[in-house]
Amino acid sequence: MPTDKSLSYAADLVKRYDRDRFLTALFAPVGVRERLLTLYAFNVEIARIRETITEPMIGQMRLQWWRDVFTSISAGDGPPKGHPVAEPLAALIETQSLPLEPFLAVLDAREQDLSEDPPAKLSDLVAYCRGSSAGIATLGLQTLGVSDDQSLQTADNVATGWVLTGISRAARFLALAGRVMLPLESMQKQGLVLQDLQNPESAGASSSVISEVCDAARNHLAAARQNKNAVDLKGLPVFLLATLADSYLSGLERAEYNIYDTNVIRQRPAIARVWWNNWRKRF
Repeated sequence: MPTDKSLSYAADLVKRYDRDRFLTALFAPVGVRERLLTLYAFNVEIARIRETITEPMIGQMRLQWWRDVFTSISAGDGPPKGHPVAEPLAALIETQSLPLEPFLAVLDAREQDLSEDPPAKLSDLVAYCRGSSAGIATLGLQTLGVSDDQSLQTADNVATGWVLTGISRAARFLALAGRVMLPLESMQKQGLVLQDLQNPESAGASSSVISEVCDAARNHLAAARQNKNAVDLKGLPVFLLATLADSYLSGLERAEYNIYDTNVIRQRPAIARVWWNNWRKRF
């Protein structure tokens, strides 16, 4: 991996807070890699709002600040001077003619992060995962010069499956932070509440809920691969998240979906598998 001293602010931000996307971005051609990392840096900024605020109103203000940034960009006024993510992002939007609607859709979806209420049903969780990630994935494809419908739909499914996988893996961490992102309906069927997810002794009961979310992730990854031979492989750095998701899902399955299993907690990205699939032009 590049050393921190050789990285831009955006790249360093992604490396510190989203190492999986940073890893896959490294497989983009050198000349366009920074585009992906700039986009992912925006995603990091938005995704971290919940964990860096003390009350929801502050989070709403930060989301609105970004909406105002896009309004300013749309009006041709540009972003606030000196902002280390907004400035390069505005330049990327201009040079690549990126649409603003996907950015705004991500901001809308991320409002869910500020709520204490978990998704009511699995379908609501899937909608959140798609809303918070598909736009980033499809914009990523466009920065790589990919815009055909099949590739965009594949990226949508990969991104949705990726976030479902991430929420499954993070269920323990989120619970210990007082937050539940698993479907409330599924939790209630198992008689689970937040405190149960915080207790390793309840891992058996929570495993069925985790398994359900993982199955949804697999379904989206399978849908992404249905027409894998028809996608534009210039978008492979975006699609490679599917390879990492497979590895993490396999780890959860081996642990019988026990989120307190040390092998799940310590699992690391399958770098060799990503490299191999990139070489094979597979995901």
